[in-house]
Amino acid sequence: MSAQKVAFVAGAMGGMGAAICQSLARDGLRVIAGCPSHYRFKDEWLAMQRALGFEFLSEEYENADGSRLDALLDRIEREVGPLEVLVNNAEMTHFRNPATLARRARVVSIEPVEGAYRTRVWLPGEDRRH
Repeated sequence: MSAQKVAFVAGAMGGMGAAICQSLARDGLRVIAGCPSHYRFKDEWLAMQRALGFEFLSEEYENADGSRLDALLDRIEREVGPLEVLVNNAEMTHFRNPATLARRARVVSIEPVEGAYRTRVWLPGEDRRH
């Protein structure tokens, strides 16, 4: 495990998600690109990102099952490193209580609102990890 900061991006494998992943990678974070289970374009998306010079890890998740989010994030922290940033670009309903997740990392939630997008950011409490 390295000291590199880690980000998990839910809904990573679309246009806006790819831009978010690339931006975080350019800022020096190790990015885990999240996609729904059995997403059929995952390998092609990862290959395209490699061709552009980005090496992302990927993680499948069940969008509707919030009970598995903590286990997923725990496993990422165990296997890759402490999460610094969580990005909800997938309208994951279990991100609806970002204050709880903010104990773990900085949380960015991107939500469609009446044809536009609203971005909200929650910062972790005093327990900062560096």
